[in-house]
Amino acid sequence: MIREWKIKVGIILKFAVIVWLALNSTNGWALDLDTVLEKVKVVPPASVGFREVRHNPLFDEPMTLTGHLEYIEAGQLRKVVETPFREAFLIDKDHIEVERNGNIQKIALNKNKFLKAMLGGIEAILAGQAEQLSSIFSYELAGTSNSWVLKLEPLSRSASRQLTGLTVTGDEHSVNSIRFDLREGEWHLMEIIHSYSEPE
Repeated sequence: MIREWKIKVGIILKFAVIVWLALNSTNGWALDLDTVLEKVKVVPPASVGFREVRHNPLFDEPMTLTGHLEYIEAGQLRKVVETPFREAFLIDKDHIEVERNGNIQKIALNKNKFLKAMLGGIEAILAGQAEQLSSIFSYELAGTSNSWVLKLEPLSRSASRQLTGLTVTGDEHSVNSIRFDLREGEWHLMEIIHSYSEPE
């Protein structure tokens, strides 16, 4: 049960960060965190597709998932897995809804101070607030506006027990991929599909 909850927390954090990282495009700009966040901040509503490869050393083959990400409004984020199974996560201000196999589980954010702090940082990213982001993650930004890499590491000890870091790559037009490095050799690599159209 504890491991299952840790897995859920990791997935929830991932999709929320990805929503910000994936949804906007830019022109040429100077490479500093304030400018990057200002240029890629998201104006809701917005949606993109994704293809995610999950590697776990305990399994022989990686798992590939596809679906879409939504930034509905300030404080409201959603990730929908479409293949190879159906699953959805919704962050709605002060709670999280996890939908799986027709069942919906609600989790209050005030019962998890770690998760609440992390989501506060994600909301700061969505709003383009570099100061708030740097209070939650240490960061390293390298490259040029045509090809840049942003590395983030959680400052919280409790967060670093689950997530060792994430690496975001992009160009002057968009974010191209996000890699999440977890403990014990596990990693998830997500490619962003900007031409995605939601199924009818």
